[in-house]
Amino acid sequence: MSTFTARIIASHGRHYVARDNSGALWHCIARGKKHEVAVNDCVILTDLGNSGDVTQPQAVIEKIEPRQNLFRRSDQFKDKAIAANVTQVWFVVATEPSFDPELLSRCQVACAAEAIQFTILLNKADLAALLARAEALIAPFQAIGIPVIHTSTLNGQGIDQLRHQIIGQSTVLTGQSGMGKSSLINELVPDAKATIGEISHYLDTGRHTTTTVQAYQQGPETTIIDVPGLQVFGLSHLTDEQILLAFPEFRPHLGDCRFRDCRHDQDPGCALRAAVENGSATDVRLQLLRRLLQDIR
Repeated sequence: MSTFTARIIASHGRHYVARDNSGALWHCIARGKKHEVAVNDCVILTDLGNSGDVTQPQAVIEKIEPRQNLFRRSDQFKDKAIAANVTQVWFVVATEPSFDPELLSRCQVACAAEAIQFTILLNKADLAALLARAEALIAPFQAIGIPVIHTSTLNGQGIDQLRHQIIGQSTVLTGQSGMGKSSLINELVPDAKATIGEISHYLDTGRHTTTTVQAYQQGPETTIIDVPGLQVFGLSHLTDEQILLAFPEFRPHLGDCRFRDCRHDQDPGCALRAAVENGSATDVRLQLLRRLLQDIR
């Protein structure tokens, strides 16, 4: 049995597909109860010697190499690793159906904690009658410096910009179901459907399931990672400080509260409440911050 390096390109439950340096694919599992493996992890594998049977594990993950970062979500019971070594996350929303701004906020906070560039893609921007409503929902994010790109696979709006901005990056595409993320993937990855079929064969899922995270290699340094539609995004793995620092409008006021143990709720002399009262921040954002802090306490 030989040991070698590979990169995880798909995950489904505790089963993974990895690509080695020669381009060969390996169906693999983690040994024992190791820390959860994530797509785009660089790992050390041991060949089990049964490469002729793709329905059985061909290799075992022995070790996860050090990560630059980890895009993940969590609740009080479980921590879900989504993708590792990520340089940017694109969160896809649309003019229709409606989307949840708080889910968007939670994802942005998780990215800020890992120093991952976060961008909003406003898809289906060709639906002019619905555009203003969607733009109003994302205006608070633009106000704090979050980039927004308008896209449409119907008329091609923004697609060339996306193609340019993925070069040399490890990009996660995520968001709620129904926002047109799959259509964007098909624009950016011409052979996406063929790749899905190949990965499904190795994972023995029979099809691209709604729980499969999958990476598409588009060049030596260019990777696109497709994450299934999100319904929840818990932040239990974060500290109070990490959440607070993800709100740039409140950063200048941290440490200015009357009491050092201020919980930024109804505490007297709270500097964050004062920032809202003097107009340098909004009450909507303060209430969001309070909800996120309450969730992890």
